[in-house]
Amino acid sequence: MRPSVLSALEFLLQENVPESFIWVTYGDDEYLHTLTLQKLRKVWLPQPEDELNLSEFSADDVTWADVYRELVTVSMFTTHPRVVIVTQADNFVTRHRAELEKWVSESSRRNILALSVHQWSPQTRLAKLVAEKGVAVECSFSKKKRPELVAWIRKWARQEYGLTLESEAAELLLESVGPVSGLVDQELRKLAGLGKKTITTEMVRELTGTWRTKTVWEIIHAALEGKTAAALTEVHRLLEAGETPLGILGMMAGTLRRYTLATHRYLHPVPGQPRVTLQGALSESGVPAFALKDEEMRLRRLGRHRAARLVHWLRMADAAMKGGLATDPRIVLERLIVVLGHPETADGRAAPV
Repeated sequence: MRPSVLSALEFLLQENVPESFIWVTYGDDEYLHTLTLQKLRKVWLPQPEDELNLSEFSADDVTWADVYRELVTVSMFTTHPRVVIVTQADNFVTRHRAELEKWVSESSRRNILALSVHQWSPQTRLAKLVAEKGVAVECSFSKKKRPELVAWIRKWARQEYGLTLESEAAELLLESVGPVSGLVDQELRKLAGLGKKTITTEMVRELTGTWRTKTVWEIIHAALEGKTAAALTEVHRLLEAGETPLGILGMMAGTLRRYTLATHRYLHPVPGQPRVTLQGALSESGVPAFALKDEEMRLRRLGRHRAARLVHWLRMADAAMKGGLATDPRIVLERLIVVLGHPETADGRAAPV
């Protein structure tokens, strides 16, 4: 019997994929959305030439007419169905709920529609139709209970990377990076690079991100979202734990340099090549797929002028902390945080020293 609702954690581990013409991925974990859709694409379109049968839309620029046109198109060069994927589809579902209900309620179809949304109420008529005729996949990670996450991490590590994680090692990994599926997978990939089949707590402790690294991410994210007070609170927490202003600056530098690289790539297209999107530029600069949407939002808030000067500011702050100026290194760091969080400095003239 075909299940109507699956957890992405369960779905990603199972071999069999239910047959259905309507799929919905829902929840707040973008990386699980991505992994789920990747797995479905491999099943629906197993050969490279089958990609001709795929149409992908972002809900910001698609109408029901666009989607329906693809859904009723007959594949001429392959026996595989046509596949239509609509990402960020919350507004699309709201605008075209009646059309979707009508389409799903009619007889089973050959072509496939997949919708990726954040909100999905099981009480709506559309959700009930999907439960009857299709499959909904819940993509949440941070809301799961810790024992469930630890068990899943161990199974995922074995399936994807051939690793055997001790239970304590999986616990430590989750503690180190937090309940973020993309970060967990990123660390497992790093552990796989050790060339060891069995991963111990000591290996995790030596290789994976520490709470200090996680706190630095939180500082940057809070600053770029305008939460300057929260960012400064985390800075003070690190300083009280024995970290130095120069050490914190060094941990921040990698992320901030990626913003500058992405801005330059976006503003200066390679001659003869199509202009990349901002997310594409961020991806080329080293931002992992699960973080692209949030990082794009932060970079847009930062603004192109400030983003272009980040590397210059880092050099100034580094020189000042190493004795170039009499200013207290702690004050230099705090000024950098304040500048990051204030769009009124978007002309690029404000500097941390």
